[in-house]
Amino acid sequence: MGILNPFIRTVLPIEAGRMPSGCFAVHRDGGIVCSTLPLWFPVSGAEEIGRTVIEAFRLAVEMNSPLTDLAIHYSGLTITARDLRGGALIFLVPNATYFVRKPALTTMNYKNLEDFILHLETHIECWKQFNSYVTLARDKKFTSEDDAQFLDLKSLITQGTEIIHASEVKGGLRKEDVLSLFASAPSLRYLAEMSDSIPAVESQWHRIYLHLQSLLGQLKVQQNKQAQKVSTGWSLFGKK
Repeated sequence: MGILNPFIRTVLPIEAGRMPSGCFAVHRDGGIVCSTLPLWFPVSGAEEIGRTVIEAFRLAVEMNSPLTDLAIHYSGLTITARDLRGGALIFLVPNATYFVRKPALTTMNYKNLEDFILHLETHIECWKQFNSYVTLARDKKFTSEDDAQFLDLKSLITQGTEIIHASEVKGGLRKEDVLSLFASAPSLRYLAEMSDSIPAVESQWHRIYLHLQSLLGQLKVQQNKQAQKVSTGWSLFGKK
């Protein structure tokens, strides 16, 4: 047996971790609606962050001190969240060097009409956040972080639009209208410098927002009718 030397330490190799960059939206039940996070970041990690953020917003309401924004700063990562009427819009921003990977397209996994409505409500809340950022541009009260979040939000909304369009729900948005709006608002800095274009952007946003609200209303009417009938199930493509 050799002599134990307390001053000799074994150096274990440390694998460098990568900090995620992107954003995702969760509805009030904690499910992920869509995400721009990189492929290598585990879904379970995003879900855990989402549950923690929603719980924080819920506790704040119970304490009569409701939050609209929440920021958590770690040594290597900053988490910023915004309340979406029960759900949340969450941004992950690394504070260190990271590798950029193409984001994965998150699929809306809706089992029934109620689940689809839940996703659509969160998608509409993301659109409301879009208008809030345009207001920051008009008032010229935005930061570089706001501008980066604005770009992430547009990516998230684009994914949500594609998913709704793929569901073949009647009355869905035309992708061309969404892409046209985003092309006219490439960044907050652009809108601030070209302030004359903001009224047109807001007008186009208003049309899209009302269209989505109309679609939501139609689906809720259908939901009420389904609740009054005894059926074996519901499908976006008709009765099973």
